[in-house]
Amino acid sequence: MEMEIKVTINAPGLEGAIHTLAQVLANYELPVNIPGSEVVEQPKQEVQAPQPVQQAPVQQPVPTQQPPQQAPVQQPPVQQEVPQQAAVPTSNPTYSMDQLAVAATQLMDAGRRDDVVNLITSFGVQALTALPQEQYGAFATRLRELGAKI
Repeated sequence: MEMEIKVTINAPGLEGAIHTLAQVLANYELPVNIPGSEVVEQPKQEVQAPQPVQQAPVQQPVPTQQPPQQAPVQQPPVQQEVPQQAAVPTSNPTYSMDQLAVAATQLMDAGRRDDVVNLITSFGVQALTALPQEQYGAFATRLRELGAKI
């Protein structure tokens, strides 16, 4: 007896999120485990314990009796704290494709898929992975304006 079963999943934005994830993962080599194959482990290097260092015996000086003297009491100098100025960044922060993809996915998960698609196309590209690296900073700023945490 044969029976046909159809399952429909309605998840707005899921398709775009999966597409973005696939594009990001396409840039990385993932480990491949083939069933039935052995995993070859790298040989472990032996770590030798450090050898103790022998020190020469220290001779203690023999105290001699001297007449007691009153040493003048000195107080240590008071150091005034100089307020430090906050460091001013000299360059713009840099972002990776992963950071941009995660931030875009956050927006898509929040139901803002159209905003993300419009943002990507406003940079003149069809996909996030086609965005030139020199535009990552501007793209990250726009993602933040849309509410992404990056």
